[in-house]
Amino acid sequence: TCTIQSNKGMQRALQKVGFVPCNIIPTLSFAKLKELPGWAADDSNATDNDKRNDVNGTDEASEKRTTTMTATDAQPLLTALDLNHKVSQRAKITPTSCWRVVSSEPELLSLLSDLKANFGTCGYLPGLYEYIVPGTNRLDLKKSIEHGLVLAFDGSSVVSASTKQEGSDCGNDESYNDGNGERAILAFTIDKRISSLKSRWVCSIVATSHSAFETALWYACHSSEVGRRMVRLQRIEDRDCTVMGGSDDDDDATASSGVDENGNSD
Repeated sequence: TCTIQSNKGMQRALQKVGFVPCNIIPTLSFAKLKELPGWAADDSNATDNDKRNDVNGTDEASEKRTTTMTATDAQPLLTALDLNHKVSQRAKITPTSCWRVVSSEPELLSLLSDLKANFGTCGYLPGLYEYIVPGTNRLDLKKSIEHGLVLAFDGSSVVSASTKQEGSDCGNDESYNDGNGERAILAFTIDKRISSLKSRWVCSIVATSHSAFETALWYACHSSEVGRRMVRLQRIEDRDCTVMGGSDDDDDATASSGVDENGNSD
């Protein structure tokens, strides 16, 4: 279970029944995220006509809303914070073919278990003030898996041009040579508790090294294919909310992720 560090009462209650602190999940400041251009929920360039058409279910308007309301001003996180130059060249040139889609919850659980056993990770996906554990109560994760938004990176498949095996796509760039078994899992989920940010996307990364984390973060921010998948799932979620007439008023969490005009996710 998790609680915030300022909740001393909950910590005492947990200690009384045998819980001990085992780890800390760092979280970002929502106030700072809202200061990023285009990230705040009320920072939008959409016209009233766009909004009306989107509510009526127009595909063209829905796509335009995704690329205009959540994208024109909102940049991917690395770009918004001017941190692209801090990411290593090694991470930037990782072949996209070294990423594969995780197609089921059992497969994800197996990968998480393997990383915990062999690399000392926590064994779960980090979420907003929580760990995300695949199961019947995580419909958000189930939908993300179904739409190709949970991916795995295996650095051991990356080999130098001089040693690559026939048929291997990874390692076609001679300047990239990993082969040390670095691993990462990348997942995008929609957290409906978020209301103060324009985007409700949350990016979760489990990585076995700093380099693997960089690789995952760069891919998350700059993969156009991932961006397109996010747009498709967001359309479905928007339509479901319109049909059900539902709204979510709860606020605050941590890092959120959106899509830019090129389909890049942040």
